[in-house]
Amino acid sequence: MVEKTKKWAIVMGLILIGVVMSAGCADKAEQEPAPSAPAGEVTTTQSSTDETLTAPTSSESLIDLLGKAKGISVKYDMVTTDNGEIVSTSTAWLKGNNMRIDTTAEGQAIVVIVNGDDQVSYMYQPDENKALKTVLDKVPESVTGDVEALMNLNPTIIGTETIDGMRCTVIEYVVMEKPEEVKMKQCIWLKYGLPVQVEMTSPSGTSRTEMKNFDFSSISDTTFELPTGVEIINLSDMFDMSTLPDEA
Repeated sequence: MVEKTKKWAIVMGLILIGVVMSAGCADKAEQEPAPSAPAGEVTTTQSSTDETLTAPTSSESLIDLLGKAKGISVKYDMVTTDNGEIVSTSTAWLKGNNMRIDTTAEGQAIVVIVNGDDQVSYMYQPDENKALKTVLDKVPESVTGDVEALMNLNPTIIGTETIDGMRCTVIEYVVMEKPEEVKMKQCIWLKYGLPVQVEMTSPSGTSRTEMKNFDFSSISDTTFELPTGVEIINLSDMFDMSTLPDEA
């Protein structure tokens, strides 16, 4: 369980960059919620309002853009590639403080659930019917990210781009300089403040996560619950030294 968890942590790291660090959680007054599509409608094409939206030109306007995703309810698909080769496919659900990501890679499935309302997260492996539970000491305002942490990386606005009909602002920033530089590039949807493409570039190559098939229909709270009968392993118990046998 532990070894497989380590392997999946690497894969999930690429995906979570696009979900957790990209948008929302602005430390400011609550904004008007973004307009929702009709129930059951999948939004993948550009609307007329995308054309009239103004792209940010400063840090302040970028913060405003990211804040649009605060408290949003949305489902979308993700495809992650490494140097052009597909390494995983995923579906993500975001609703308030809750997040779920179902990922398949190399024929194996894993589910990551962050239940901010209950201050817990789970890494669930359906094939083993086991889940690793972590208690969250601090829950951010939104699982879609911490704008302050992102802004501390000094993102640079490099232009605009339209992806699958969605007009986006493109930003770049460096997440690591030593021992080798790792640079991020994100395309953020002007209409909703959500990432639609995330690239990570390092000396070993480029990894990309593309988001598509956005659906703003209502999401049930049960989406962020584990199935009945799952064996739950507490992460704190794995590192509890008091449970180790005494030395002779």
